Amino acid sequence: MRIAIASASGQLARATAENVLEKVSPDDVVLVSRNVEALADFARGGVTVRYGDYDEPESLPAAFEGADRLLLVSLHQLGHRVTQHRNAIDAAVAAGVRHVVYTSYIMVHPDCPSTVVPDHLRTHELLDASGLEVTYLRMGLFAETPVTQILPPAIARGMLVDNTDHAKGAFVHRDDCAAVAAAVLTSSGHEGRTYDVTGPELLGFDEIAALAAKVSGRPVGYLSVPDDELDAQLRAAGVPDEVRGMIVSFGVALRAGYGEPLTDTVQRLTGRPARPIADLMERHRALLTGA
Repeated sequence: MRIAIASASGQLARATAENVLEKVSPDDVVLVSRNVEALADFARGGVTVRYGDYDEPESLPAAFEGADRLLLVSLHQLGHRVTQHRNAIDAAVAAGVRHVVYTSYIMVHPDCPSTVVPDHLRTHELLDASGLEVTYLRMGLFAETPVTQILPPAIARGMLVDNTDHAKGAFVHRDDCAAVAAAVLTSSGHEGRTYDVTGPELLGFDEIAALAAKVSGRPVGYLSVPDDELDAQLRAAGVPDEVRGMIVSFGVALRAGYGEPLTDTVQRLTGRPARPIADLMERHRALLTGA
C-alpha cells in the first residue's frame, strides 16, 4: 500500500506525513508539493518527493503515479480552489489511485452561511462522481486560529470583539487532525466513511477570552457586536473583502449551530483523547504573554 500526500509542505499535510512515517516505511510514502525544497529533510530520510502543482494539472498524474491512497488537503483560495481540487481529482483517477482522503470542514452543509462552505460542497460532488473510494475528514475549527491569530491582538487591547454572541465550537488541534488523517491513510475500512474531527469540548469565544486572560495574566474582555458593525470595523482596519466575508459569515454560521458537532473521533482513531485548547495556549504562552 503506497500513500501519497499532496500539498505536503503545508502545515497539516506535513504533520500528517510525520505521523504516517511512524507507522509505515519511507518506501511506502510519496510527498507531493510545488515546493519540493521544503521537503528535503523527508527526502534525506528515504521518502520519495515529487513536484506537483494544483495549478499545473499536467504535473499531477506523474506525481501521484503508483499511489494507492491519496491525502487531498483542501486549499485556501476561495472559488479558485474548486478548479485546483478538480485537477487533483482528475489526476488521481488518471494515475490509478483507488482511495482519496479529503480534508473537508465541520460546517459543510447546503444551508450553512459560511462563505468557505460552497467550495467544499462542490469538491464533495466532484469526488462522489469520480468513481474513487473516498473518506471525508470534516475537520473542526482549528484551535491554532484563535490562539495564534485572534488572541494576541485581543490581549493587547484587552478585548476580544466578534459577532458570535457566545455561540460555541469544538476547537481541535491541527496535530490531532493530522494524527486522524494518518490513522485513516495507514489502516483499512475507512472507504465511504465520513468522520467529524473535533476537539474535546464546546467553547465560546467568551470562554476562550477568559482562558487567555488566565494564561496571559492580563484582563481580556469579550464583546459580541452585530454583523454589520463587525464588518465595518474590519473594513476600517483594511481587511480585504473576501477575508471580511469569511470572518463575518463564520460568526453567523457559529450562531446557527454549525460549529457544535462534538465527537470522540480523535480518541477512536488514534487511541488518545483530543487535546483541549488550553493545552495549545500553554504551548504558545510566550506569544500570549509577550515574553
